[in-house]
Amino acid sequence: MHGTEFRLLGPVGIWLGEQGLGPTAAQQRSVLAMLLLEPGRVVSVDRLVMAVWGEDPPGSARNAVQVQISKLRRILAALPDTELSTSAQGYCLTVDQERVDLHRFRELVREARTVGDGPAGDLLHAALQLWRGPALADVAGGWLPETVGTGLEEERRAVVEECAAIDLRSGRHQEAAAVLSPLVAEHPLRERSVGLLMEALSRSGRRADALALFRGTRQRYVDELGIEPGDELQRLHRKVLDAQPAGAAGADRAGVALAGADATPTAADRTHAAPATHAAPATTAAPATTAAPAAPATTAAPATPAAPPSAAPRDTSPEPPSHSPPAAEVAVPQQLPADVVHFTGRDRELAGLDALLRPAPGAGTGPGTAAVISVIAGSGGLGKTTLAVHWAHRVRDRFPDGQLYVNLRGFGPTGSAMTPSEAVRGFLDAFQVPAHRIPATVEAQTALYRSLLAGRRVLILLDNARDAEQVRPLLPGAPGCLVLLTSRNELTGLVVAEQAQPLPLDLLDRAEARELLARRLGSERVAAEPEAVEDVITVCAGLPLALAIVAARAATHPGFSLEALARELHDARGSLDAFDGGDATTDVRAVFSWSYHTLGTDAARLFRLLGVHPGPDISAAAVASLMGLPVPQARRLLLKLTRAHLLTERSPGQYALHDLLRAYATELAEAYDSEDDRRAALHRTLDHYLHTAVAAGRVFTPQRTPLTLPAAQPGVCTESFADYGEALTWFTAEHHVLVAAQQQAAESGFEPHAWQLAWSLAEFLDQRGHWHDQGAVHAVALDAARRADNLAGQAHAHHGLGLADLRMARYDRARDHLMCALDLHGKTGNPAGQALIHVALNLAGERQGRHEEGLYHAQRTLELYREVGQRSGEAYALNNVGWAYAMVGQYQQTLVHCEKALRMLQQAHDGRGASAAWDSLGYAHHRLGDHEQAIVCYRNAVELRRERGERVRAAETMYRLGSAQLAADDVPGARETWRQALTMFDALGHPDAGRVREELGRLG
Repeated sequence: MHGTEFRLLGPVGIWLGEQGLGPTAAQQRSVLAMLLLEPGRVVSVDRLVMAVWGEDPPGSARNAVQVQISKLRRILAALPDTELSTSAQGYCLTVDQERVDLHRFRELVREARTVGDGPAGDLLHAALQLWRGPALADVAGGWLPETVGTGLEEERRAVVEECAAIDLRSGRHQEAAAVLSPLVAEHPLRERSVGLLMEALSRSGRRADALALFRGTRQRYVDELGIEPGDELQRLHRKVLDAQPAGAAGADRAGVALAGADATPTAADRTHAAPATHAAPATTAAPATTAAPAAPATTAAPATPAAPPSAAPRDTSPEPPSHSPPAAEVAVPQQLPADVVHFTGRDRELAGLDALLRPAPGAGTGPGTAAVISVIAGSGGLGKTTLAVHWAHRVRDRFPDGQLYVNLRGFGPTGSAMTPSEAVRGFLDAFQVPAHRIPATVEAQTALYRSLLAGRRVLILLDNARDAEQVRPLLPGAPGCLVLLTSRNELTGLVVAEQAQPLPLDLLDRAEARELLARRLGSERVAAEPEAVEDVITVCAGLPLALAIVAARAATHPGFSLEALARELHDARGSLDAFDGGDATTDVRAVFSWSYHTLGTDAARLFRLLGVHPGPDISAAAVASLMGLPVPQARRLLLKLTRAHLLTERSPGQYALHDLLRAYATELAEAYDSEDDRRAALHRTLDHYLHTAVAAGRVFTPQRTPLTLPAAQPGVCTESFADYGEALTWFTAEHHVLVAAQQQAAESGFEPHAWQLAWSLAEFLDQRGHWHDQGAVHAVALDAARRADNLAGQAHAHHGLGLADLRMARYDRARDHLMCALDLHGKTGNPAGQALIHVALNLAGERQGRHEEGLYHAQRTLELYREVGQRSGEAYALNNVGWAYAMVGQYQQTLVHCEKALRMLQQAHDGRGASAAWDSLGYAHHRLGDHEQAIVCYRNAVELRRERGERVRAAETMYRLGSAQLAADDVPGARETWRQALTMFDALGHPDAGRVREELGRLG
């Protein structure tokens, strides 16, 4: 039985050739899987119990594990060179890792990364052949698939992408341009992506396009940041200027790949394209022969991808492909906050952090063989973040693949700690992962994040963590990265389970505190009043935050004596109970109080009312609404607070409070501002966010009928938006604040704001793939609408919940919510609202293969739009009905309905809808055997979709066009069309890439 193989990449078990030897019980497979994940290492009974039963095992779990071990021994006893041993610590399965498919897969991948592109492609292809289905496919319970399986699946996808990237490194510059264009469209100020695209365009013979791209980028830098592009981009610009113009033959062919951002796939488009169906607004892309768009921020965001109706099984063994970006060309995030100019002391702690970079014996250079984790822990105000950021800047060159930073908001007066899913999504955005490639579930997003880190050297700074559970999903799963944590808790769980290195932070000693004051105030001023300096140090108790604020006050008022400042500290002493450093001398309220009392009346009122704002950030317009003042006056007050170090301008126009300062502001507001004043300020703030969100929505999705809102409170500033890009930028920047505001509205008795804010966020959350937020805000909205007894609000909330569940393939839950919404819209007499629900139910039917049911809902949509006389909705509904008929095989009916839809959409000059109708007609003609007419229809659809930059739907139509060409015996045409489709699919990470690659392989 020397040919036995242990499998984890698919069904779990032991095989001899294609004969399964067992185990037959799911619990045995779970135990075997845990042992095979770490062959040769002891696995504790507790971990085996977790693998089988998760977090809630039965009382008999340990005995049950022993029974399963005994049964496994009977199977393993007959296998050579295999031993299952028992120790006091647990169980160990000794087996050659070459016989375990997972470890053989990883070894092939490692080997591929040490050789040239030619053999590397073969090795990666062989590695992918080892996959026989989803990892850990048939184990007991959900713990292993959810915690380990998702990560393994993302490993596989990363290797597929790496395999597909090999040809690009061999000089296929046109494909590089196709890959880089959507990155630049989403992140137009990312210098590295812009530079790579400039090179790709220039080397493709498109020198003029490269120069136009630089000009557009430079203009953005000047307009938005007030600076010139960096040296590297300037160097590339000169290089392109010096280059000789190449021929234009390749330009036309590659130019189509430079259209704008990706749009929804065809299936989703058919059911959500109607103006009243929450479709994304159209975006006009640059023609194929023009330069890459100079202002890609206005490009439409991709909506949720839906599988094509005839989607083939996924391909887990692609050939060494040619059109994906190489792994080295992902974005390099540079997220570290600014370093402190006058950093002082902490020599011992810095030395401890430096030790993290020392390699383990025999491990080569850099961090050791596993991801290194360090926890800087201590009370508030000790300078944990300052230390972490300063050290990170010192060693940033050791992490060439980037630095990530996030404030997890673990401690703050509002209790609005960041969820791990929010942090993971932010990191995916930092790596510039397109929205259509971000999975729906938090687990899959976490796995994708870890896959991006695999094989890279990234410094990850997780600031202000609440507990170990908040942090664990953010830890890398592979060596090479270093994680630096700050927290007010010790995070002992990470120290025990993850081998994190603790670095407790204490108060500054007197010498360090004295040096801090000397560096900030000058050695002469400190030396002139040594007794006052010592008094200040004693009162501040060595707390860095307190010392820094004292120094700032002294520096701002050079005429004040340090003795007077020391007396003021003594006179103003108090307690900030929620943030006590553990000793009466570590209280910072006195420091905050005299900073606060230097403010004028209006600035002091603003500081207090900032405690009313939900956070985490606030814009100048929101501050104006909070105060009921014009924006210019609000900006002047903000400047006073930033100069007093009571507020930080985190990015241009966006301000934030340190959590201790927020607590202090909240206390002051409760002490000095009446409840009516505080509530009025909150009302104005909520009005600002609601009315601005609705205004942004009118531009973001102009087809959607906006809510009718009551007039905003006097003094509210509502922002306006010129185009889609501005609206998208605002939603992106204010996303987390809007969610927090909606929650605060619900908690504070502003129920209409709660459900209306959810409605205003729905399209952005859906199109950008924030489906967990979509579900969360609409759950809050539903509760608020029920308390207000508002049936319309309940209907909208059920609709939002149904769409979120639908996106995440929770079809039964989705149907329940959608049917509730349908009933409520019926009670309120809203047929247009009912039509929207039938659109969603149509999509649900198509996703589940219930095509007769989908046809019924499409027909009801059409009837309802005709009933209310909404012509645009009727046109889209006609196309949906036609497509639904195609799904049940009635292609003549498809022609009747889609031809009528096409005429209406063309009359309305609706290119997006017309492209969908042309695609539907092409599908029907192809199925009816009229391949030439199908080719004509498909080409019309492709042309419209390319013009509009709808890359996903254009690629899917091109795949169908190739099929029609092949059926018409045009083999060369089919081959070329499929090659173009494959280039686009690979660039998009589309699941149909494998199917197209197989078709091309069969053509030879």
